Amino acid sequence: MKIKWVSVACLSVILVSSVSAASTQPATISSIPGPIYNNSNPNYLPYFVGPPDQHLMTSPPLVKGQKTRFYILPATPATTRWGVYDSSAKPVLYINSGDSVSIETISCMENQLLPGVSVDKVEKIAAEDPNRGPHTLTGPIYINGAEPGDVLAIHLDKILLKPQASNNTLPGRGLFPEKFPKAQIKYFYLDIYHNQMDFGPGIRVPLRPFPGIIAVERAAPGVYDTSPPGDFGGNMDLRELVEGTTLYLPVYVKGGMLWTGDSHAGQGNGEIDLTAIESAFTEMRVTITVLKNQGLDRPLVETPTDWITTGYDQDLNKALSSVEATSINFIMNQQKISRDQATQFYYRTWNCPIAEVVNGIDGVYCMIPKDPNAPTPAPLPSVSNDQQFVTVGSDPDALKAMKKASWAMLQDLVKQRNMTLGDAYALASVAMDCRFAPYVSGNKEVHCMMDKSLWVNTSQY
Repeated sequence: MKIKWVSVACLSVILVSSVSAASTQPATISSIPGPIYNNSNPNYLPYFVGPPDQHLMTSPPLVKGQKTRFYILPATPATTRWGVYDSSAKPVLYINSGDSVSIETISCMENQLLPGVSVDKVEKIAAEDPNRGPHTLTGPIYINGAEPGDVLAIHLDKILLKPQASNNTLPGRGLFPEKFPKAQIKYFYLDIYHNQMDFGPGIRVPLRPFPGIIAVERAAPGVYDTSPPGDFGGNMDLRELVEGTTLYLPVYVKGGMLWTGDSHAGQGNGEIDLTAIESAFTEMRVTITVLKNQGLDRPLVETPTDWITTGYDQDLNKALSSVEATSINFIMNQQKISRDQATQFYYRTWNCPIAEVVNGIDGVYCMIPKDPNAPTPAPLPSVSNDQQFVTVGSDPDALKAMKKASWAMLQDLVKQRNMTLGDAYALASVAMDCRFAPYVSGNKEVHCMMDKSLWVNTSQY
């Protein structure tokens, strides 16, 4: 499939509107329409009840006769949903192909995962409904003209972070549930002006925001947990999906019905402790274009220099095999070459990181250079060097190889940087880079890297 997207330049504006005062009569949770609420106070009343008025979400056109429009979609109780995709949910916004939307998102659990909330409360809330994910989604957006068989090209024009974030793990979750039986949580301040986060004494993590979840509605109607990703997109945790890239998603229902949430300020390749740098977006500005009859069957990403193919499965081995088959077919179609030539190009330019291994569905992605004459990348490092800590795991089973490499990294951080095991687990989840070495047969090999430049004051060690 050969895809082209057309970006639309747009400027955000301030939209001022009035909202009528809420009734003085208390409302019970059961009487409030929209998302699921989790609050024991029967007098709890969201500040904004009912569907938004689309006329008050539209920015005035910048030029007379402008065909595309710019919309502002705030995150309110009426425009967000906690933990599920629900095919019965009505659109919160209708747009045309080529229109742009400034989308606001909020933190997990309907904006309850914020500094000051204890890990005990987080654990209790998470256990209340095992069929509901923790993510809060804004949407769905209906795109006029989108039909099953089409593709949505979602170009990420701009991402602005909110200044706080968290990272947590829960019992029975993450890559090492047996080694971390107790829940833990860390909160962080994000210095969005300097694009960095102080993880702890002497450790500074650069920020690279991206949406953990962008999803269309599935073909089969129903209510679905937001945790697993799939061919509809969803919780892909694909850290290359940053500002300036384009996500292509297949359309399964009329209008597409687009959701987003699980907003990240950054993440390691692997996300091993369960979560990334979990934050929220003041704005994720996107331009959405409908591409007719493209035949795409899974998410595809375009960066300025690469195409990114994806593979997701309950079995990491199958995810790796899936992304290989998808990549070779894509190269054949894109470069108009034979299968043997495409296979050679795939292995010559191999670059296949591990997206995540904690969502019930594991993910691998491969970065395919657009340049058919791209040079062969350097082999993945096998031992630590001046720039990086490096650990390697090898096993016939892909997940076991990932565990070996990741656990070795945690042990190195504890020993070499005097970190607690819990802090090492969290840091690896938000900053470690785990990738498969080229695989044909035999043992699968995972290389995990951690930049030593994260330690900005090494004299104390």
